[in-house]
Amino acid sequence: MKLTKKQEKVYNYLLNKPGYLKKSSDWIFNNTKVDTISDNIYDLDKALKQARIDYKTISNVFDTVVPLQEEVSLKSITTSKHYNVRGEISSKNYNVNKNQSLDNDNVLFVADLHSPWILDGYLDFCKEQQEKYKCGTVIFSGDIIDGHAWSYHESDVDGMSVGDELHAAKKQLKEVYKLFPTAHSLLGNHDLLISRKARTAGLSKHFIKDFGDVIEAPHGWSFSYELIKDNVRYIHGSIGNAFKRAVNSRMSTCQGHLHSETFVQWSVSEKDAIFGLQVGGGFDRDKYAFDYGKPFTKKPIIGCGLVLDKGTTPLVKLMPL
Repeated sequence: MKLTKKQEKVYNYLLNKPGYLKKSSDWIFNNTKVDTISDNIYDLDKALKQARIDYKTISNVFDTVVPLQEEVSLKSITTSKHYNVRGEISSKNYNVNKNQSLDNDNVLFVADLHSPWILDGYLDFCKEQQEKYKCGTVIFSGDIIDGHAWSYHESDVDGMSVGDELHAAKKQLKEVYKLFPTAHSLLGNHDLLISRKARTAGLSKHFIKDFGDVIEAPHGWSFSYELIKDNVRYIHGSIGNAFKRAVNSRMSTCQGHLHSETFVQWSVSEKDAIFGLQVGGGFDRDKYAFDYGKPFTKKPIIGCGLVLDKGTTPLVKLMPL
């Protein structure tokens, strides 16, 4: 079922409050804050119908049947099986424990994936960090796909075609969606290549699919250029690292984009204390798409970020290689 952007916001609201899925549209409209998202009950009807379908579908992934009750959130469930980027069942098991709830005030910040070149084992690593630190919110730093074949830079003439690379990326991302069925992704410069190419060709944006449709993201995913949560700004980044942006805006900032930098750095004034959290990447630098980096002495740093306790405790974790 195709949802409008406003209906998707209602859908995400409902999916994070499974207890509401048992209620009628009228009850939800009159007794919750859904009307602050949309005051159109038709939007609520469509979103509720899709949320009920998807909640049942996602619940079937888990070995333990999760009761449909308000205090249980989709974000508090973890799978008992894990799939690596090749679609094989990993040796690592993630226990399903209904009493082990994740905390939406804790954020897992996943670095640039550049699919179809996700580093083998990186998804395992991120899932482990999510469980260890009970992160109920998952944010991807952007550059979900690479787009080497349709880049403005020279492409490898012996590499995959445009169609083949996109197909390979979508196949690999299915494993990401299995692990993280609910997430928010920032839009990186590689993600935006498709719309840029369309403009170069003189095509209106009305001819182009939404990015989420291109990569066949589930309804539990959302996208934006930036996201502010608990007074922390999450962006993909461009010129300048996370700390410089944090100091300039006097707002704590988390970003990706700069693959060879990873850190947490604080700035304290008489009025505030803010931090910059920079993550590197989660991709395999030995793939041909990253040949441009071979002459550089600085190499990609593989890891992820964590922002815990309502935006007050930033951490970076490096993946053992």
